[in-house]
Amino acid sequence: MKLLKLYKNTQIFKIALGIAILVVGYIASVFYTQMKALDASVSLIATSTETQLELEKVLSVISMYENNLRGYIITKDNAYLDNRFLDKGEIQQNIKRINKLVADNPARQRDLKELNRLLDRRFELFRETLLLSKSKNFDQEKFDAKLRESNSFTDLMKKFVHKTINNEGDKIKFHNVKHQFELEDSIISAFLLVILSLLILLLSFNKMNVDIVELKKANDELKFLNLSFNNAEKIAGFGHWKVNGDTGIYTFSDNFYRLLGEEPGAFEPKLSSIIKFIHPDDLDYVIERHNGSFLTEETTNIMFRFILADGQTKYIKSVGSFTKNSSDQLVKTGVLYDMTESYKKTLELEESNIELKSINAELESFNNIVSHDLQEPLHKIQMFISRIEGSEIDAVSDVKKTYFAKIRLSANKMQTLLIDLVNYSRTIKGDKVYVDIDLRETIHRAIDELSSDIEDKNARIELGTLPKMKAISFQLDQLFINLISNSLKYSKDDVAPLINIYTKDIFENVYCGDKLILDEEYHKIVLKDNGIGFKQEYADKIFILFQRLEKDPKYSGTGLGLAICKRIVDNHGGYIKVESEPNVGTEFTIFIPKKSVQF
Repeated sequence: MKLLKLYKNTQIFKIALGIAILVVGYIASVFYTQMKALDASVSLIATSTETQLELEKVLSVISMYENNLRGYIITKDNAYLDNRFLDKGEIQQNIKRINKLVADNPARQRDLKELNRLLDRRFELFRETLLLSKSKNFDQEKFDAKLRESNSFTDLMKKFVHKTINNEGDKIKFHNVKHQFELEDSIISAFLLVILSLLILLLSFNKMNVDIVELKKANDELKFLNLSFNNAEKIAGFGHWKVNGDTGIYTFSDNFYRLLGEEPGAFEPKLSSIIKFIHPDDLDYVIERHNGSFLTEETTNIMFRFILADGQTKYIKSVGSFTKNSSDQLVKTGVLYDMTESYKKTLELEESNIELKSINAELESFNNIVSHDLQEPLHKIQMFISRIEGSEIDAVSDVKKTYFAKIRLSANKMQTLLIDLVNYSRTIKGDKVYVDIDLRETIHRAIDELSSDIEDKNARIELGTLPKMKAISFQLDQLFINLISNSLKYSKDDVAPLINIYTKDIFENVYCGDKLILDEEYHKIVLKDNGIGFKQEYADKIFILFQRLEKDPKYSGTGLGLAICKRIVDNHGGYIKVESEPNVGTEFTIFIPKKSVQF
């Protein structure tokens, strides 16, 4: 309100406008300065480029003179000379142009003097070489020495010229960068200049229209409310209403009528017109809450039912609040939401919850059967097979021995499957109590659990830096038992397994789905082996229940181990990824939140 009053004050507006114009003038002067600097940068770049070109021309002419001299020496044809080597010829024109270009650059002037000295010496060498080649008493040794001196001096001069050219190149790079920055600054200044100019125009325009806006305030308020609510209704599918507490006049939006199954304007907007739509059981409650709200001016939030003309029942939520209009009259504005679908979904959800509880009870019963009732017959089968093999196996034929071996193998597979099912069930149903753990100790427990397999495989497990964290202890034990067991199982026949387990910092952007993994939020734990690996295209399949990539009987398993791993990581609010290459190995990466996830 204070800002609005200041804006309406003509004197304050004039001061603000004056300040804005001064700011625009300042930015315009800065922009002019920047444009001059840009022009200077362009001129410097052009000068440096032209200087480089002229220097290259000097080298080109020197090279041409050398070629012509060699041509004359070889052929003794005077056409190669054509009055060359007596003076600098066209090189002098290049020197003059360079002198003009670097007139304001003392360093380049010094370089140019040195270049003139070198050129004078080079032309002396040209002439001396030419005279030696024309001498009647030709001395080959002296001539060869002069040629070597000429070549060495040419190389020296070329190095000097190239050094000068490179200096000009560095100068161009510097001015290019400077030019880029100046250009960006100029763009920003121009943008600010345009924005501030537009702002001044808009402020001026708005100020000129203040009186008109004030005169049309009541009408604009009504239009604004209608536009806002109508747009909201179209987007969200609700209806609004308004009642003037002083006059008792109601207003219903078009969508309000549609919620009642009527066309807009089908009846006069008043309370008595909608009473017939309210469910009889809800009517007294709705009227009491609505009328009582005018005494307290408190917001109302009512849930009730409409019965439409076609007999359809709609569950409606009505929210209303009070405000004052421009005439200081009390006005209650409300919104109706059709909650029918949401209400039905709530009922469905409640039914689903009841069904889910029943399913959970059945799963619990199934878990008990798996962990006790189904394992008992297996124990007996294994026990009797052991007894037969221990005492009567010699009396059994080879065919029957094979049958007994297959029975024992099947029983062992069934027992492994039942144990894995129980473990998977524990990850779903088990208590999820977070405690402080040392991951190194967790992995040592897993190594102890698998010690016989590790010894059989002659495996080596190397541990790097490992964190302390809050986690579900028994589940993390199971996680690393399964991962290490998986690496042991799928190791190469002729190579001793090597398993590395360590943590790494997260420097690069890592995404798991749409989730960005940050170092300050997650531990990154890596388990890497040198096993048989698999094609990366199967990376997502290995975490699915009962999925096994290797069908070879020598790789035993149920396809539950890695599914259990994923379930455990999910329970901790983390993510697990795998990268693998056939005959190279597999790398599991586990991201565990540094803060425990509350369930």
